Amino acid sequence: MLDLVVFTQYPLSYAPTRIKKEARRMHLKIKIFDYSNIKNVNKLPRSKSLILREPDAKNNIYNLRDKILQYYIKQDSKILNSSSYLKWSILDKKLQEIEFEKSKIPHIKSENLKKLKYPFVTKATLGSHGDHVYKIEDEKELKEIIKKYGSKNLIFQEFQTSGFDLRVIVLEGRVSGIMMRTPRKGNFLSNFSQGGSVLQYKGKDIPEIKSIKLDYVGVDLMRGNDGGWKVLEVNRACQFQGFEKSLKVNVAQNLINWCILQGIHEKNSSSS
Repeated sequence: MLDLVVFTQYPLSYAPTRIKKEARRMHLKIKIFDYSNIKNVNKLPRSKSLILREPDAKNNIYNLRDKILQYYIKQDSKILNSSSYLKWSILDKKLQEIEFEKSKIPHIKSENLKKLKYPFVTKATLGSHGDHVYKIEDEKELKEIIKKYGSKNLIFQEFQTSGFDLRVIVLEGRVSGIMMRTPRKGNFLSNFSQGGSVLQYKGKDIPEIKSIKLDYVGVDLMRGNDGGWKVLEVNRACQFQGFEKSLKVNVAQNLINWCILQGIHEKNSSSS
């Protein structure tokens, strides 16, 4: 039996590579699977624990991810964010906003397109790494984006002028650290994957972070135009390359420890 399996669309990207490296350093049996290579879920190897990286919204991969989830639930594997995946197979930006409203979490709200003034921001409801996020300067740009995505697949938000945002990683309800992200010159996206600069944020003014039934989550915050901190979005399989670089926090090891050590603890508790 394996100690840990990780499913991803990008097995050579930073997160799965780091998790694999740390697992091997800890002398654990690990295997990384590419979603696109899975032919028969029922032939997947048994494993004590499981990490599901978030797939792209295409090729019906969410359905495959859910089948993998159910397969390992039946094996009684320890699964990162299992309760979240069971409740929300797809946690897109529109659904996130509904949950923020329910929980009264301050957030950057979607606006009626007719009420917005240029420039404003539009985002595809599904997307990560800053992909599919645009600063709209005029009507021509707006028409091009709507033609590309369709208005039903977009959300529209007031442009926030703070000039930076924060990425907070939370594991089992505890903040692992806070990273400040600043866009590179000529760009408005602050994501590390988009060339944004990153460093540790040492401010003491961050509000309590509330996650949405997530064992592991990246919470993106921005100071709104009213001066208060707002949640931009949450990511239950957030990237952590910039986070490890700027904060020197071993996120990969922390994830493995949660999967392996907490799984052992829970099994011991249930048998006692």
